Amino acid sequence: MSYLGKLYSHDRDENYESYIESLGLPADKVANLKNYKPQQKLEKNGDTYTLTAVSPVGNRVASFKVGEEFDETVAEGHKAKTTYTLDGNTLTQTQKFPDGNILYTKREYFDDKLIVTLTRTNWDGTAVRYYKA
Repeated sequence: MSYLGKLYSHDRDENYESYIESLGLPADKVANLKNYKPQQKLEKNGDTYTLTAVSPVGNRVASFKVGEEFDETVAEGHKAKTTYTLDGNTLTQTQKFPDGNILYTKREYFDDKLIVTLTRTNWDGTAVRYYKA
């Protein structure tokens, strides 16, 4: 778990704009998310993990225990039931929304990079964000 505590910086995206546009958000929020390129860090303290996204517009911090569902408030005050699972170097986040939409974020950690794969129900595509350590 050499990736714990390591800061990963955004490098590039594949199909991310299409993913953001598929969310059905207002145009100003879509524009903001298209420009959102945070640094990311995963830390562990006991059995609690903390995932931090660092950006010029502010930090976003999520603390969780693997396998335990919790209530999360995301953009625009939307509520989700969120669960994280960990399999080796792969952390998968599942966000279930009241309208039936489910967002999946798979983070694959390596010593020199982080690959984030984004998929969701009601969209046939896949988006990938790449980060460098």
